[in-house]
Amino acid sequence: MKKIIYFLSVSTALLFAGFVNAEVKIGVVDVMSVLQRMPQRESVGKALDSEFEARAKSLQAEEKKANEAAARLKKDGLTLSSSEKTKLNKTISDFENKAKAFSADYRKRETEEAEKLLIKIQEAIKDIVAKEKYDIILKAEATLSASDAVDISDKVLEKVKK
Repeated sequence: MKKIIYFLSVSTALLFAGFVNAEVKIGVVDVMSVLQRMPQRESVGKALDSEFEARAKSLQAEEKKANEAAARLKKDGLTLSSSEKTKLNKTISDFENKAKAFSADYRKRETEEAEKLLIKIQEAIKDIVAKEKYDIILKAEATLSASDAVDISDKVLEKVKK
């Protein structure tokens, strides 16, 4: 155990000794901020809305039917026949299943589009790293504190706008 601790201590000391002799250029990027400020994000949102618009309208009509069925069950539940209750419950459960499927499909597409935007952000970061010779780029979420001097989020945003 002592040998492992000694080895780790020596390795850490050597690592930091190398950093002392060489100047390290560090950058910090707030990826979520860049993602939210990207102009492409709005166009993606509009595209998703138009893609799912017909399905959403259909679902709204079914929601109205399901609400009416639920109200009827609540109001007349004791006097309805079992087949009528089954029919109303089926209407409600069909709507719930379609709503869950709609939500899952929408989230899936939203995630796919967000991944495309994240790839653009990563490419912009790689370009900036190559041109400006950064040694380390950190996510802002992973840092406890960083000065504005090392924050390259605005540079990344400008790059992805092009």
